[in-house]
Amino acid sequence: MLDLLISAGILIGTPASYHAQEAAQPSTDQSETSAAEDQVTIVVEAPATKLDRQRELKKMITEIFRMPRRGRTVGTFFEAICPKIVGLPDDAAKVIKARIEENAARLGANRRDPSAPCIHNVLVEFIPPEKGEPVDWLTYDSDELSHLLSYQRIWVLEEEDPVRAWNTIQIRSADGIPIPERSYSRFQQAQNRLRSTSRLRNPTTTEIRSAAVLIELVSANGKTLQQLADYATMRALASTGEIDADNILAAQTILTLFQDDAAPEGLTVFDEALISGLYSKSRNAPPKRYYSSIAATAANMELAQAQP
Repeated sequence: MLDLLISAGILIGTPASYHAQEAAQPSTDQSETSAAEDQVTIVVEAPATKLDRQRELKKMITEIFRMPRRGRTVGTFFEAICPKIVGLPDDAAKVIKARIEENAARLGANRRDPSAPCIHNVLVEFIPPEKGEPVDWLTYDSDELSHLLSYQRIWVLEEEDPVRAWNTIQIRSADGIPIPERSYSRFQQAQNRLRSTSRLRNPTTTEIRSAAVLIELVSANGKTLQQLADYATMRALASTGEIDADNILAAQTILTLFQDDAAPEGLTVFDEALISGLYSKSRNAPPKRYYSSIAATAANMELAQAQP
């Protein structure tokens, strides 16, 4: 730059030293502007309260749950969890199976005796490369999805992660009697005529009869068996969907396993609060009460973990 200034000075008959001094000395206005730009505004904010934290966590819960239809409860298993692992060597499959069973027992998801002979109600299948991309595994008319309603099939088919997961549910009356989907509207109308609806209890419960979690085998490479088992736990034991990659999450969760290279090593505080809170609540509780209870449980567990 200085060479250019000198050359310009020679050409127009002005001393080169004058141009060099002028360039080296910024104007007073420029100095004041720079000083102003260097000033930093510091905003002091009060730490988030426990209630604020619960609100953040509740918002996250509503974003990852597949919301039940109006007037229905959040689905949970009534029977003991009995997983079956397909598509992996036996040794690896046994590790994942044992981990899912351990999670279910530790987090209170078994409402029946898990030691009794059981029928497999959780399928975790690893799909080999020759089956193609996830979009090739299932279509709207696939037999595997034939028992699902239209909106439930769309949930499954619109996933973008290398996973396809769903729950098979059964609506039951407060007395435990199964209610066919086609009869649900008539049942609900009858209930409304017989008694006023309660904000604390629903006249029906939603039972998860079975769950399926299909994972692309190639995408599972590099993940630990614990990560895969804990991810499957979250997708099977609760009606959770995939995480929206654009969302800024309020807490860490194993549900980001196929999106985040630095995903958690296993179930997080939030994940454990979600499952334990879900299965400790009354089966007749409205969804909002579930979400509030889970958020409160997660906030309390975070505080307990933070204490020395």
